[in-house]
Amino acid sequence: MPGIFILSLDCEGKWGIADQLNESHREFLSDARLRVAYASVVALLDQFGLSATFAFTSLFTLPPNQLRALPGEEISYRLPYTVSAFNDFKLGLFEGWSAPWARDMVTSRHEIACHGVTHTPWDSMDEEQAKFELALVSLTENHTFVFPRNRVRHLELLSRAGFRGYRLAPSERSRVLSLMSEFNIFAAAEKNPSIVAPQSIPAGYFINWLSGLRRSVPLGCTRLRVRHILEDAARSCGVAHFWTHPENIATAPETLLNLRTVLEEVARLRAQNKIICMTQSQYCDHLSAMAP
Repeated sequence: MPGIFILSLDCEGKWGIADQLNESHREFLSDARLRVAYASVVALLDQFGLSATFAFTSLFTLPPNQLRALPGEEISYRLPYTVSAFNDFKLGLFEGWSAPWARDMVTSRHEIACHGVTHTPWDSMDEEQAKFELALVSLTENHTFVFPRNRVRHLELLSRAGFRGYRLAPSERSRVLSLMSEFNIFAAAEKNPSIVAPQSIPAGYFINWLSGLRRSVPLGCTRLRVRHILEDAARSCGVAHFWTHPENIATAPETLLNLRTVLEEVARLRAQNKIICMTQSQYCDHLSAMAP
């Protein structure tokens, strides 16, 4: 059997940094920059004929009138992470918080998953808070989940809410070690996890964000690393799961080159029937079909 490739994108706008928002974030997560970033990602996927999982923070997909209609005072009280968002809404500021157009861009042939409702990290919420968050919007179209900041918690609640699968958290390490890992051109693919409910999905590899010190990682090094992971997946029937944020492209547009590198290497191996491409939901279907 060929190896498996999955691409997931954490789509969050300003919700991803709502607890640490500064003027730089306001500048780089503008509506104009976000539109260019999302359109660039979708165009690149179209070029290579690939489907991906776009995991949206749910409130990011709502238009301003629906955000205004939410019980902002109660949400801010019960989920303090959201205070800056609802303070902005009182001032009529929705840029970077509201992007229903982004969901519309990808809804035709990509999976729409959930990246939390407010992006509050789940390890900072008790079960009642998590239940409250999940009840804020309808989540019936979402089948898989990407935990905000990769903080995996409350799996039984996630299963009861109807989610079939979730992306595992990568191993915790310092920023220095994370940067150093980008130079490991012998990184291996991941193995298929045990079949459970909700189904865990391999954590995957972050596509290097060309910002700050991460700009020091040469594109050639990234290509060799990606190639080795994918070829190892092909050899071992493993999983090559890559992920990023469109917001990383909005803040550092050169990052799109690294995404292109991943897709070029995938296309090469797909043409040789060594790799098959799946969304997170399709991967859950695949594992279910393998169950005895």
